[in-house]
Amino acid sequence: MRWRIPEDASEMRPPQEREVSFTMPRLVLAGLGHAHLFVLEAARDGRLPPCELVICTGEREHSYSGMVPGWVGGRYRREELTLPVAALAAQVGATLRPHHVIGLDRERRDVLLADGSREPYDLCSIATGSKPSGLTLPGVLEHAFPLKPLNGVIDVIARASELAVAGKGQVVMVGGGGAGVEVACNLAARLRQMGDQGGVGITIVSRDPRPAMDRSPMTRRLVERALARHQIRFLGGQGVRGVDASSVQLDAASLPSDLTIWATGASAPAWFASTGLPLDERGFLLVNRALQTLGDGNVLAAGDAATPADAKGTPKAGVYAVRMGPQLVGTLTALLSGVTPDSSWRPQRRFLALLSTGDDRAIASWGPFAAEGRWAMTLKDRIDRRFLTRFSVVR
Repeated sequence: MRWRIPEDASEMRPPQEREVSFTMPRLVLAGLGHAHLFVLEAARDGRLPPCELVICTGEREHSYSGMVPGWVGGRYRREELTLPVAALAAQVGATLRPHHVIGLDRERRDVLLADGSREPYDLCSIATGSKPSGLTLPGVLEHAFPLKPLNGVIDVIARASELAVAGKGQVVMVGGGGAGVEVACNLAARLRQMGDQGGVGITIVSRDPRPAMDRSPMTRRLVERALARHQIRFLGGQGVRGVDASSVQLDAASLPSDLTIWATGASAPAWFASTGLPLDERGFLLVNRALQTLGDGNVLAAGDAATPADAKGTPKAGVYAVRMGPQLVGTLTALLSGVTPDSSWRPQRRFLALLSTGDDRAIASWGPFAAEGRWAMTLKDRIDRRFLTRFSVVR
């Protein structure tokens, strides 16, 4: 018989009372976001119950988002912020399917892959992350560089190098949230390292009236000071209509651009809508406190892919994906063992946010409070490196 997970808590029975299974349960990880690193760690350390583990992702490397701005700024090398997916899979004996996930057939319990194949599952955990919003606007896919996936960052650095050598040009960052600000500041630092003497200008364009509107007023003031130090212009209250090879079209004007970077807010993968699972207003999967999707207890979601049903305002930020990791491991362990998963996880109301400003400093914020200094960058570097070291391939 095929191993079967109980559909609801009323079916949960102690292991000694369950039917004997002749096959191991099949756990499929759709995507390899930050939360899934905790699952691989549990498998590596022998804390995950026996199962057939399958990883489905078209990415060859897992990139730690917290260090991407530092890479743009020249602080890190690419290999310092990435983990090789094939090696991660090999060290835990997982099967790697190197294709992007494009759908879910819940009736047949299959994960649908971009190459047209299917991957059957008993349990499916989704951590595919998000993508920038607005990619369907005219010219964006052809002429702008999104910060996801990683190849977009490689192209940004290469194009910035060309502008620095030429000694002139205009860079437009579309998106004035924390991510856009952080990358813009680090790019300004990188341009100076490449020899630019101020001939390359950087402009941030945002619908918001001020930068980093997702942060506290005290944080925003420190962000504005950082932008001023780097001579980065901020244009607020501006909608973008499209992009071409040499400009960004705003609502009422056209802005010259030799390099357009796309760092808008998070949007959900389109295939979530075809799963038949309950979604939030932005199209992300609604989950309970055990990280099970509301429509199917055998399908879990974490990181940007998931929205807590009782805390829909939870930001799409890496810190929440990391905090979901241990809960995800606990829920999977319970389901694989045939017991009711714990559902005590709650998204934290406050968290320490560290935003690097590209000049060996960072802005640290906690709730309404914020401070800036080299000490904050030292702390951020230590936290980021510790995270990558924790999940590095054991040799």
